[in-house]
Amino acid sequence: MWEWIRQNLNEMGVVFTVFAFLLSLIVLTMSAFRYVSVRRDELKNQRYERYHTLLRNISTGADGVGMLKLVSQRAFIYELRHFPEYDVLTKRLLESLLTEWNEDPEKSAKLTFEIQDTINAIK
Repeated sequence: MWEWIRQNLNEMGVVFTVFAFLLSLIVLTMSAFRYVSVRRDELKNQRYERYHTLLRNISTGADGVGMLKLVSQRAFIYELRHFPEYDVLTKRLLESLLTEWNEDPEKSAKLTFEIQDTINAIK
C-alpha cells in the first residue's frame, strides 16, 4: 500500500508541475499582452500630441520659443507626411491654410510649394 501511495504521489507531482508551468506561462502571456497594449496606446497618444503640435506651430507661425522662420514652417509642413492616419484631415487643413495665406503674398509664395507638395504626397 505504501508503495502505491508513493508511486501515485510521484505521478501527481508531475501533473502539478506541468499545471503550474502552464499557469505561469498563461500569466506571462497575459502580462506581455497587457504591456504591449498599454505601450501601443501611449505611442498612439504621443503621435496624436506631436501631430497637433505641428499643426499649431504651422498655423500660428510660432512655437513655445517664439516666431518661426519660414524654413521651420516648411519643415513642419513636410513632417505632416509622416502621419498617414491623419491624411484626410491634413489635406483639408493644408488647403484651408493655403486659402488663408493667399491673402499674404510673401508668405504664400514661399509656403505654397511645400503645401502643394505635401498634399500631392499624401494623396
